[in-house]
Amino acid sequence: MRLRRFTVLVLTATLAGAALAQPPAPKPTWVYGHDLRARKGGTTDFDKDTPKIGVEFFKDDASGSVIAVTQTGALAVTPSAGVGADKKAPWLFAHDLGSRKGDEERFTPATVKLGVEAFKDLATDKVLYLSEKSTAAFADLPASVATNESPKWHHALIVKVREAKEKDFTKDTKKFGVEVFKDGNTGGLIYVCESASIATSPAPPTAPAANSVKAPKALYGLTMRCRKASENDFGPDTRTFSVEVFRDENTGGLLYISETGAIATAPAAEAKTGKGVVWKYGMTLKARPGGVAEFAKAAVYGVEVFQDGNTGNLVYIAETGSIAVLPKK
Repeated sequence: MRLRRFTVLVLTATLAGAALAQPPAPKPTWVYGHDLRARKGGTTDFDKDTPKIGVEFFKDDASGSVIAVTQTGALAVTPSAGVGADKKAPWLFAHDLGSRKGDEERFTPATVKLGVEAFKDLATDKVLYLSEKSTAAFADLPASVATNESPKWHHALIVKVREAKEKDFTKDTKKFGVEVFKDGNTGGLIYVCESASIATSPAPPTAPAANSVKAPKALYGLTMRCRKASENDFGPDTRTFSVEVFRDENTGGLLYISETGAIATAPAAEAKTGKGVVWKYGMTLKARPGGVAEFAKAAVYGVEVFQDGNTGNLVYIAETGSIAVLPKK
């Protein structure tokens, strides 16, 4: 089956190659930051060599959300009516999550294990998952959180992602393995891509049997341009990223994945096709390395915000290729 790729829908001047001035939008406001430690997969204890990872939090009034950006430019986003006064993030629990590659049929001793720590982010009242590779994801905080339950494998997906220049899927199209685990401490799902990107979603009432896991359904592809922090306007050298959207038939939810292997999820929605995306606004976000107090030493990342015309969801994409999705209200 052929799936059309839909390009960015912006002003005619931009489509003709002219630079586009950024539309007015409230600038995101830095509200707090964390230094959080994340152990490598297979590591039991925190020690002096466990690295600190810097995570900054910005309030985006234009969308009513809080954006998290890690020191490596990985994004996470969550709806938020406000930010609480307590900015601490107490540690909750940790998981080792096996992540097979797209061509890796079975789990073996050689399968990569990703270390993922879970924190209670008090300011947003969310669970914040942070991996050893500095990727992050928010999840809803249940009324009661366990701290000693192991994750259970739920299902796995293999997804293909075309490059921006690819019109159709072919045998040479890049593919990624994505594992999905049910977190026994929260009851939700954790998605782990072989790229080390992570995402979360609610779990369905029952898990699929191991021998009846359904393949993801490819819905449509998108292309999005993202300026570097040093680029004031879009230009001929602005990088274009491709993003595929799938329906996870095991949950009904949507899975977004970029050509870099960055993933994000969104609730089940009637996804139309043929609508493309509309650029809404852009921003730059600073992220300090773990253990560094001064913003003068922070990395600066360009981030664009698009509306997916097929679902109404907002898609945040960073110059690193990391993505985050804010569901339509």
